[in-house]
Amino acid sequence: MAPQQILLILFPGFNTLDMNGPYEILQKANDGTAFTITVASETPITVSQEGVSVQRDLTLDNDLIAKLHLYDILVVPGGTGDPVAIQAAKVDGPFMRLIAAYAKLGSPSAAGRKTLLSICTGAIFLGTMGVFNDLMCTTHWLSYEDLKKRVQAAAAGTCHKPGTVVAARFVDTGVNAEGVHVISSGGVSCGMDASLYVIKVKCGEPAAKRVAELIDYSWRQTEGFVVLDQVPKDS
Repeated sequence: MAPQQILLILFPGFNTLDMNGPYEILQKANDGTAFTITVASETPITVSQEGVSVQRDLTLDNDLIAKLHLYDILVVPGGTGDPVAIQAAKVDGPFMRLIAAYAKLGSPSAAGRKTLLSICTGAIFLGTMGVFNDLMCTTHWLSYEDLKKRVQAAAAGTCHKPGTVVAARFVDTGVNAEGVHVISSGGVSCGMDASLYVIKVKCGEPAAKRVAELIDYSWRQTEGFVVLDQVPKDS
């Protein structure tokens, strides 16, 4: 079976572990054969909040947005308050428009279903663009109130209910109205739990446990919140 394609997008001031934790975990699934990961950003080099410089694989622009259907999973990392707020305010920029566009790439079948995963305060971007409308979600505990305000603002004046912010290490709320599988995670290490959960959904629980063993990580899988009747079953 061909590896599933993951797109991971970066912005100035992203948290290094929000990127590297999911990257390493997902890259190791099924001995490295389950996924291929591509990193995209608007600039050739993106500097994290910790000062780490990352070189992109692809340019995050309108051309990439037009090719989003090629990617099975979108991973959106977070960062600290100011960089995230600055990026979230650019609702007409490529980064934010890409997230909104991916959330609409629904599929009627489980085989073609897309997965959108936010890490930590990456949920702020999704909440701003209305991705969590009618859904449950989570983020870093320090940003619960910020996310609540954003989901309320995104739903205002629409026929949708604002997203419900849940205190959990990760939240799998099932599929949205467009048919996209939406998962959000809490702060930093929670993104590692959520990434292992993605492996569980896509490759099976033994594969996820194997990766946790390889990186010597205690997977807190039971501390996630899963809407059982809405979780898509991958074949």
